[in-house]
Amino acid sequence: MKIRKIKEKNIGKKGEITTKQLVTIIVLIVSFIVVLFLLFRLNLGETSNKEICHNSIVLRGQAGIISGPLNCRTNYLCISGGEKCGGITPTETINVDPKNKEEIMKALAEEMADCWWMFGEGEVSYVDRNAFNDVACSICSIVEFDKKVKEGVKPIEYRDFYDYLRITSKSDSQTYLQYLYDVNSLENLEEGFNQTFGDVLDETLDSEKNYVILTGMSKGIFFTRWKSRHVPVVIIERKTENFDKVGCDTFLTKA
Repeated sequence: MKIRKIKEKNIGKKGEITTKQLVTIIVLIVSFIVVLFLLFRLNLGETSNKEICHNSIVLRGQAGIISGPLNCRTNYLCISGGEKCGGITPTETINVDPKNKEEIMKALAEEMADCWWMFGEGEVSYVDRNAFNDVACSICSIVEFDKKVKEGVKPIEYRDFYDYLRITSKSDSQTYLQYLYDVNSLENLEEGFNQTFGDVLDETLDSEKNYVILTGMSKGIFFTRWKSRHVPVVIIERKTENFDKVGCDTFLTKA
């Protein structure tokens, strides 16, 4: 009889352990589901794409030789006042007040800063040199505006936009203009721009049109059209003649 009671007691203990394990498994599963839900809600997918691109740029620079294709994809950005952008399938949507010009300029400034960071901030050599002054361009973003933004905001003068970059802080120590172009005034910016992009500051950002944010790097070993081999980040209307102005011979980014 004593032996039987001991066995029954041991069986009870085994049952208690199994129940605890089951509860632990359920808690882990629920926690995993919650984490996945938060990841989707926070829309971290595009951030990951930008990080992947940045990491591949850094690795290419560290290798010192061509070490395989870069892993950089174009971001399709919809700047939305509450509706969908009809001309693209966005990989990222930024919601703005469609009548607030500063919110729109802030969204563009952030996307340009992301582009410059992704491609090494002008400090990384990620294309091989050759005897020709070819330019390898990277389209960081294709930008479109939804119907409400098109209706709510008049065309933005480039000069006003770059003045916004001049006066708006990206960090405690730098404005967007300093971060992107290493200059403090529109006069210095215009001097550099005129050599490559023409009188871009006299043009307008029209929400009725599509734009690209791009950067690039010269492959030339003798001379370049810029002070360095790196093409500064620029936002330009998406049309062939503008790519010709930059001098794009090849494109590194994937669609």
